[in-house]
Parts: sequence; structure tokens; C-alpha cells
Amino acid sequence: MKTLLILLCIVLLMLIIVQIARVRELATSLRGEEEVEARRTNVIGGGLLFFMIAFLVMTAASAFVYKNYFLGYGPHESASVGGAEIDSAFKSTLVVTYIVFVLTHIFLFYYAFKYRYNKNRKAQFISHNNTIEIVWTVIPAITLSFLVIKGLDSWNRIMGDVDDDEIYTEIEATGYQFAWQMRYPGPDGQLGRKDFRLIQGANQLGQDWEDRKNIDDILLNDVYLAKGRQVRVRITAKDVLHDFYLPQFRVKMDAVPGLPTYFVFTPTKTTQEWREELSAYPEYQVPSPLDPEKQLWETINMELACAEMCGKGHYSMKRTVTVMEPEEYDAFMAEQAEQAFYFTSIRGTENDPWIDELFPREIEARSAAFNTKIDEALASDDPSDDTFVLEYLEFATGSAELTELSQYQIADVVSRMEADPSMTIDLAGHTDAQGEPEPNMELSVARAEAVFNQIVAGGIDPARVSYTGYGQTRPIESNDTEAGRQANRRIEITVTSTAPTSTEEPTEQEL
Repeated sequence: MKTLLILLCIVLLMLIIVQIARVRELATSLRGEEEVEARRTNVIGGGLLFFMIAFLVMTAASAFVYKNYFLGYGPHESASVGGAEIDSAFKSTLVVTYIVFVLTHIFLFYYAFKYRYNKNRKAQFISHNNTIEIVWTVIPAITLSFLVIKGLDSWNRIMGDVDDDEIYTEIEATGYQFAWQMRYPGPDGQLGRKDFRLIQGANQLGQDWEDRKNIDDILLNDVYLAKGRQVRVRITAKDVLHDFYLPQFRVKMDAVPGLPTYFVFTPTKTTQEWREELSAYPEYQVPSPLDPEKQLWETINMELACAEMCGKGHYSMKRTVTVMEPEEYDAFMAEQAEQAFYFTSIRGTENDPWIDELFPREIEARSAAFNTKIDEALASDDPSDDTFVLEYLEFATGSAELTELSQYQIADVVSRMEADPSMTIDLAGHTDAQGEPEPNMELSVARAEAVFNQIVAGGIDPARVSYTGYGQTRPIESNDTEAGRQANRRIEITVTSTAPTSTEEPTEQEL
């Protein structure tokens, strides 16, 4: 029924158009064709003048209403050092082009009105005018030259690379369908080497783990920056063309597969400062779609966007940009460094080229854990708490030869005994149940003795260290599994202190 009504309306409309055409033909025959044509051109000419006025007023009004969004005024002023200069270049271009835009349309519609049809006027034939051609060639050329030179000067100053002696932070953005992977340098301040041939499931960026600079690199999904610190963004892509665009900072650059690009900029305001600026404008004093109990300015974020149509998931490449005070940024990055990708996903796997080496952070962590156990043992009244396993002592299979990495555990013991002269220890060697009991007993004694010798060689008085072996007689796990047997092959340490203890209150003289 609905379709039928639509068809009837179309038919009626066509009939009306036909009838109007017939009426016009009849009017033309009655009034004369020239008179009708003259009236028609007068109406069209007047209509063009009206349209010109309405059009120019509407464009000027819309530019004023949306100036904050498109021209960088008010809450959308640039948040970077070079951004203000970019805005200035855009505004200079706008002033020139807008003047030309207005004049061109005034002349266009005015001449359409002035030279409308008139049977008493004959058109003048002008085949060539050098003066006019020179004017409309030279003036635009000079004007555009100034604009181009100003733009090039700004581009070279803003988009130039950093000098070797400049202080800056380099980060890396890798675009792929459909996200960004941000990489930040760790405490060493340098990004490690990459090779696309190394990309695999456990190494999405193709980081070369043999390059030590990769060890502390931090992988994040969003962008984090420090106010007032110069940033060099290294930009790459894994699949198709993307574009790294930070609208609040007025910087953007294509991410091209196989062709690294970059730009340099310096943030001038934190996210919180930017939000507080927005709070002064009514359009941001409305409930936030993220949290209706808060206003929009309280939850809105600076953003990273992809400015290339890179596929159907293009919209999902939007990411949050957070700018912090330098001290806050340093603290945040220090926390992230504890979860560096290498240590959380690569360390100890088949992809780890440094399996036989410890890094300073690992040495420090192991030392801190050992000293915590010593403190707990000395502070506890329960004798069972005085004994624990030296987790990082390892021996060559079937021998009493300590591995190279065991030196750090030995160093922890020596260091703590030097710091606490009253501390004494007892070492106990244990094995699993594989093999004969007698050889296992001998092996456990030999291993405990090897640890004893290393501690004494570190400068500790032998009288403060004792050792014994128990072979396979004291398992702590089942010997039926490899994990259990591994746990049973151990060196235990029992800590005691010869320092006198007293619960009596000190006398005044002792104080």
C-alpha cells in the first residue's frame, strides 16, 4: 500500500510539472517571448544577488561559530611549542584566501546580475588583455610566495630532527591493523634494534634481543609524555599505510611500511591543565558519556588518531594521550620498567640469548629477597623459620661443581655475614632419590663443602660456618616427578646469631 501511494504521488508530481510547462507556453504566446525572457533574467539576477549575500553571511557566521574547532581558538589552542606557529601559518593563509573568496564571489554574482540579458545591449568582444593577465598572475604569485616561504620556514624549524647535543626522549609508534604499539626506552634511555624478520607471536615488533638496549624497553598501548620535555617520535607500520596524528599538538606524520619517519615536538601543558582550560567553556560543562556523575571536561582525553583510511577497523586505532609533570612521568616510567616486555615475556624462554647471564635488576632483586629471609629468620622465635633453601645455588649434573650464576648467591651470603659479625650458619646438602643412597650421601656432603669453601674464600671465618650432607634421606617433595626431584636437590641454610638477647630495660648508664 505504501509503495502504491508513493507511485501515485510521483505521477501527480509529473502531471503538475507538465501543466506548469503548458501554462508557461501559453503565457509566452500571450506576452511575447522576449518579454518573458527579460522578466526571467531579472528574477534570476536578483536571486543571485540574494544568494550571494545569504551565502557569504552564512559562511562568515559558521566560521565564527566553529572557529574553536577548526581554527584552534579557545579550548583548542595548541598544546605544543611548535603548534602555535602552525596555527599562525594556517590563520595567515585563511585571511588571504578568505579575502579572495569573498571578493571572487561578490564579483561573480554581481557580474551575473549586471550583465543579465538586455536586448538593447551588445556584448563587447575582448580577445586579449595583457594588463589583466599580468595582474591576476603576479599578485597571486607574490602572495602565495609569502605564504609558502612562511610555511617552509615553520616546517623546517618544527619538523627538523634533533641535534646530537640536544636533550630529548625518543619513543616509537608502530601502526598495524588496527592499533598502535608504543615503545619507550627504559632506564638506559635508548630504544633497541628491530628487524622485521624477527617478528613472530612472542615478538610482535621484531626486537633483536641480542641488542642489550632492548632489554629494558617498555611496551604500552597508549601515549605518555612529560610536560616541557622534547620528544622525538619514531614512526613505523607493519602492514598498510597509517598516519600518526596528535591533533592537540598539531603534529602528524605517515606511518609507512619499510620506511621509518619521525617528528619532534614539546608538550606545553599537562592533561589536567588542558582539562581545566576546557572547564571554562559551556560545551564541556555537560554530563560525561563515560561517567554521568562527572562533567565532560573532567573525563575527556587528548588523543592519538590514525589519519589514513587503513581498513574497516580504522576507527579502533584511537588511543589516549596523557601528559604529566616531569616528576610524575619519571615515577610512572620507573613503575613500567619493572614490567619490561623482555623480563615478563622473553626471559628464560627459548628466545632468550642471555639465559646464562644475570642482569643488575635481577641480582638486586635476589639479594633483597635473600636478606628479607635472613631478617625473618633472625626475628622469628620458631626454630623452623631459621632454615630455608638457597634457591639460586646450582651444580653441574652429578657433581659438586657450582655453576657460574651461583656466585651471586654466594656473594649475598658473604655480604650479609660481613654486615652481621654475630651471625653463624649451617649448610645442609640434599639430593633426590635417583641412584644409590651411599653415592648420594657423598654427593650431598661434597656440594655442601663446595659452598662452604666458596664462603670461606670470600673472607668469612670458617668457625662461623658449618656443613653436613643428608643425601636422599630428607626429601621435601615426591621423587616420582621431575619437579619434585628438582626441589629435593638443594642446599639449605640454617641461620643463628650469637649476639646476646635480653628483654630487660636498659639502665640509665647503658643509655
